[in-house]
Amino acid sequence: MRGSVKLFTIFGIPVEINPTWLIAVAIITWSLATAAYPSFFSFWSTTQYWIAGLLTTLLLFTSVLAHELGHSLVALSQGLKVRSITLLLFGGVSRIQGDASRPRNEFLIAFAGPAVSLVIGITLVGWWVMFGPVYERDVTLFKGVIFFTGWMNIMVAGFNMLPGYPMDGGRVLRSAVWSLTGDTARATRVAFLVGRGVFFLLIGWGVWLVISGDVFGGIWIGMIGWFLMSSGRSEVDGEHANRARQSAKEAGSVEGLDFTVGMATRPMPPMLEGSWSVEQVMHQGLPGSPLASVPVAKQGELVGFVVRQDIDSVLLERQGETSIGELLNPDSLRVISKDESVREALGSMDRHRVNQLVVMESDYVVGIVTREDIVRALLELRATVERFDPTDTGTSV
Repeated sequence: MRGSVKLFTIFGIPVEINPTWLIAVAIITWSLATAAYPSFFSFWSTTQYWIAGLLTTLLLFTSVLAHELGHSLVALSQGLKVRSITLLLFGGVSRIQGDASRPRNEFLIAFAGPAVSLVIGITLVGWWVMFGPVYERDVTLFKGVIFFTGWMNIMVAGFNMLPGYPMDGGRVLRSAVWSLTGDTARATRVAFLVGRGVFFLLIGWGVWLVISGDVFGGIWIGMIGWFLMSSGRSEVDGEHANRARQSAKEAGSVEGLDFTVGMATRPMPPMLEGSWSVEQVMHQGLPGSPLASVPVAKQGELVGFVVRQDIDSVLLERQGETSIGELLNPDSLRVISKDESVREALGSMDRHRVNQLVVMESDYVVGIVTREDIVRALLELRATVERFDPTDTGTSV
């Protein structure tokens, strides 16, 4: 995640911290020290409130890390790759690369995080029930931190099980719909629509809190709802990108060369008349790249291509007497169907020692494709896939 700093690696998974995490630490610590702890333990000093607030916040984020490790370790056991775990403003996120192959796997990955939080919460609250003090005056700072950390873990587990995609509860809902229908696209749509309703309710609750006088709490709840709604939209877009990538793999070849020439094609650049001199062409302007392919025509009909660096190589004193047609490679006019794979296009360029191909659809010229166009399209595809890698945003504080 952009701007995050790697802290350490656990079970082979990089653990990162985002700068927004510091905002969360400050807000949660302040909320605990000034409101939560004083309302429960009135006999503590101000210093104790702030120490307990900070310790509880740090323990809470340690629990969030455990929550995300629950997701990640189950994902690893299912053969998926975990790119990182990041702690940030609204909790944590596990960047899991790949998709669950079955509804059962989706359920296990999604439920693992809340299960870890619930176990931590029940353990700590259970300790409080069994060994905690009877009277408020006997509550030490340590015991108070144990109590609050336990209850906050239970709240995190419960909140994350709300059926709001991409939260854990939304993913559990998605796995259930997937299991019933066998259709992952429909399952995603259902989970997203239910989640959008949940997040609108959160935002509405935040507005109500603001109207009721709890401005800070209302803004915080509203921000969580907005953040989760945006994440849900990104998740759905990511599903679309992954399905598009899978379709390309099924239709094409291997290793990123699995899309067609038409996907990298651009419009034909303006043609130069072969009778024009290099001097005339230089005054009219040329593409900036030295490897740019410039189409050449004879009486309006395309006859081949010259490369910008060939034009630049003409000596200044000869530019007025040298025509573009003289620089033309007679074998440079090569064509390819827009439905061919880019692998075939690159092979054709290598065989004929050209840098471009004219792209055809039936008997019509669609445009031109160069090596640079193919590389650019590959990079854009990779950037799209990396941007929309399936990501668990299930923990919110």
